[in-house]
Amino acid sequence: MEDNTTYGAESQEAPATVPAAPERSAAEPGEATAGLTVPPAPAPLPRPAGRHEAQRSRATTLAVVAVPVAVIVVAALLINWWIDSARQAPETADATPTLDDVQAATTANAGPTSRPPGAFGNLVGNWSFEQDLSGWQVVGAADASREPQGRTSGSSASVRARGPEPGQVGLALPEVVSTVKKGQRYVASAWVRSSASGQQVTLRVVGGDGKEVSKKTAATLPGLEWRRIIVAHTVASAGPLRLEIVAEAVPAGETVLVDEVVVRQG
Repeated sequence: MEDNTTYGAESQEAPATVPAAPERSAAEPGEATAGLTVPPAPAPLPRPAGRHEAQRSRATTLAVVAVPVAVIVVAALLINWWIDSARQAPETADATPTLDDVQAATTANAGPTSRPPGAFGNLVGNWSFEQDLSGWQVVGAADASREPQGRTSGSSASVRARGPEPGQVGLALPEVVSTVKKGQRYVASAWVRSSASGQQVTLRVVGGDGKEVSKKTAATLPGLEWRRIIVAHTVASAGPLRLEIVAEAVPAGETVLVDEVVVRQG
C-alpha cells in the first residue's frame, strides 16, 4: 500500500535566488560603512629634523662648552690681577732700610719716574726731571738743562761746565726737607754719569745752617753706564736740609748727568 501522506500543511516552493550585490572597494561619499572593512591608512613617514631643531641643538652644545671656558678665563684674569697687585704694592711707610739695603735696591724695572712729592716715601718732588729742572739750582759756572737720556725714563738733568778753568759744577735742592728734628735719619741717593769717565761726583746732605754735612763721593763709570751714590744723614739740630750733587774739577765742555734723586726718612 502506498503511503501518500504529506508532511506539513502544504508544500512550499524553493525561494527564488537573489543576485549578489556587486562588491565595492570603498564606501561612496555620504554612505554608511557599517559592516564594511576599510583598510588602515598608511603610517606617515618620519619628518627629518628641521632647521630650527638643528640650530637649537648647536646652541645647546655651544652653551655647554662656553660656560666652563668662561669660568677658566675669569679665573685667569683674577689670578693675573692678584699677581700684578702684589708686585705693585707700595713700600711700607714704617720700614727702616739700612744703608746696605738701599745700596742694593735698584729701579731698573721702574716705570715713569715723575711723581708728586712724597710718593713712595720720596721727599724730592722733581726727582727724575721729566719736564724740566724746576726747584733745582745750578752750582758753579755751568749750564743746566733737561737731557733726553734718562736712566730708566725719558730724561735726566745735564750740567755742562763752561768756566775758563776746571771747577766745581752741579745741582742743589735748597730745602729738600723744610723742617727736621734732632735724631731723625735721612737717606739720600742719586744716579750719575759723565761725558768723561772717572769723574769724581759727591752727594751731600747739609743741615744745621751748613754746620752738619754728610757726604759720599764716587767716580763715574765708563761709557753710558750709570752709578748710584748713597749717603745717610742723622740730624743733630732742627732746621731745613739741603741736598747737593756736585763734581770737582770739571773741564769746560764736559758734562755731568744726574737722574732719579731720592731722599727718604728712615
